[in-house]
Amino acid sequence: MLFFVAALGAVAQPVLLAWLLLVEEARADEPVDRVALASLASLAAWFFLRVGVQPEIAVEGDTVMVRNPFVSYRAELSQVRFLARGGAFALDLEGMGLVQPWVFSRSVFDGHRARSARREFRERIQEARVDPDRGPAKEAARRSLLMGPADALLLLPLAFLVWNVFDLLSGP
Repeated sequence: MLFFVAALGAVAQPVLLAWLLLVEEARADEPVDRVALASLASLAAWFFLRVGVQPEIAVEGDTVMVRNPFVSYRAELSQVRFLARGGAFALDLEGMGLVQPWVFSRSVFDGHRARSARREFRERIQEARVDPDRGPAKEAARRSLLMGPADALLLLPLAFLVWNVFDLLSGP
């Protein structure tokens, strides 16, 4: 449900911007006002994509990959312990510590589906930890900064910020 709302929010930003500039005429007579509106729409779309659409958890073979909004984690299933207490859920990655996947805690409306996904994921981790054929982990768990095409939406707000800083520093 949150995925749908976030995707709709991201797609709605250009439509809202066009409506404000063309239909409502948003009193954006100056180019700086138009750029400010476009920057705000771009920043909102980036936020919707980053928080609602991009988080995921995937198991590919013996490897689990957790993508939170800003950081990505990758570890072998044998290095992962499933922790759940009082409705809270986390993964303990060997050598990394606790990781809380956003994908399992995103929406109150997805309660049943999230619970069944947690149960299935916990079973996969338990199977990997007791399988004698797997042997020791080949790689250590890794953490990396998550960057992607959606980050291009930050270029306009950053350019607008730099423009305003130079404008303020140059004085009246």
